[in-house]
Amino acid sequence: MTNPACQSLNVPSTSETGLLLLYTGSPSHPDPACVAAYLREFLMDPCVMDMPGWLRGTLVKGVIVPLRARKSAAKYQSIWTPEGSPLTWYTQCFREALREQFPESPIASGAAYGGEPLQESLSVLVKASLRRLVVFSLFPHYARATRGSLRMLLDAALRRLGADTLELCEVPPFYAHPAYLEAMYKAVFPALEAFHPDHVVFSYHGLPLRQAWAPPDDGSGLNYEQQCLSSTEALVRILRLNPEQCTQAYQSRFGRGWLTPSTESVLVSLAGDGKRRVALIAPSFVTDCLETLEELDMEVKEAFLAAGGREFLRIPALNAHPAWVEGAACLVREVLRAEE
Repeated sequence: MTNPACQSLNVPSTSETGLLLLYTGSPSHPDPACVAAYLREFLMDPCVMDMPGWLRGTLVKGVIVPLRARKSAAKYQSIWTPEGSPLTWYTQCFREALREQFPESPIASGAAYGGEPLQESLSVLVKASLRRLVVFSLFPHYARATRGSLRMLLDAALRRLGADTLELCEVPPFYAHPAYLEAMYKAVFPALEAFHPDHVVFSYHGLPLRQAWAPPDDGSGLNYEQQCLSSTEALVRILRLNPEQCTQAYQSRFGRGWLTPSTESVLVSLAGDGKRRVALIAPSFVTDCLETLEELDMEVKEAFLAAGGREFLRIPALNAHPAWVEGAACLVREVLRAEE
């Protein structure tokens, strides 16, 4: 599978252009105090928990963080690496790989919460006296809690730095872009072909229904649930899968009124139906993180095996896969070309 559109793009001059990679972030350390601080910052974002401020503050500071901090810290400890947070480390590896694609451009990565603060990363780029900045949110789909929140935080940081006149070029949601789909094909197909699964599950990050069904703020048309459905259809097609042997599900759900079915319940049901070899793909995540390395690789896998499953394969996220580095460079060049 190749993407002629990427091959035909002329690369504009990038000497006056910077690239900022945006992602959610991670605690700086996996101890309860750092995790609690991270959770407070994350959950107090009105885009993440869209409710009156007084209620959000009461729930987050008085209930959720005190109850979850220690348990969440244990989960982070189970995936922590010598390099630190997997999400931060993999993002930095991806950033360094992109430097080879754009050697003339300053590139930085910034997190909305936790380590590698967005404003600190942005300030480095602002000091480079750039003419324009390409903003690359590392989420294939649009949701107000992800891309929407990152853009609001970026705009606020630009104002604080006095750089709100900087020309911004934003890489749009790319879940249906040929460059992303080609990268997924090259990263996923060999693993599926070697594993020979009985069934394939596509697991997306869950959202409350009111957020998942809301019209996107970026005007792209499809709501989050529709974007996920579109992703599954495209991936089933390019991976040459039988649609009857595929199921879409949602993970990281928190409470009632969220998108269904849950990933864990689907895996348990498949095991009960005699599916012994199941592969799982998580298209929401281009970078491995707590939700893939702990929730899927440990919790969901354990539930599947306990219910009678025998072999479970979770396909790794794209991380810094060469095909994804090339695909991401294509997305950036396409944005630059549109601005010429």
